[in-house]
Amino acid sequence: MNPNASAAAVPAIGAEQFTFLVDMIPQLVWVTDAAGFHIYFNQRWIDFTGCTLADSVGPDMWNNLLHPDDRARARDVWGHSLATGDNYGIEYRFRAADGSYRWFLGQARPWHDAQGALTTWFGTCTDIHDQKLVAEQLQSSYADLEAKVTFRNLELEHQVQDLQQQLAAR
Repeated sequence: MNPNASAAAVPAIGAEQFTFLVDMIPQLVWVTDAAGFHIYFNQRWIDFTGCTLADSVGPDMWNNLLHPDDRARARDVWGHSLATGDNYGIEYRFRAADGSYRWFLGQARPWHDAQGALTTWFGTCTDIHDQKLVAEQLQSSYADLEAKVTFRNLELEHQVQDLQQQLAAR
């Protein structure tokens, strides 16, 4: 059985329909060959990055658009997937056309031919920037609350000690 087959029958679609579909969904969509050479990006990718399709293809262009702090980790994770055929998954920041960075969840799965050879990677990048900001705000609020609770506990401890000393003095 083809490892790429799904349980439900899916009608074959042409290139025009494929492009329509991947331009409609709210993700950046990309395709590479088996070696990780990017061969396709959807219109959302072009709109977000400001890079043309011709500027976007190749093995390294992708990493150059990542936040500098995410590049080495992204290269390692992608390299692992390429070497092993394992599904790809990572959170990283991409530079937008305006120079700002946004967090994305990058995911890809390999496609195998009828003989089982990995031939293509199909991937998406889902914008998770707002969720990451909320998570950071929650973490910061939690840390602030922890500090306030610790301070209040120390205050109460001192008050208890003062009361114990007053009782002992009587």
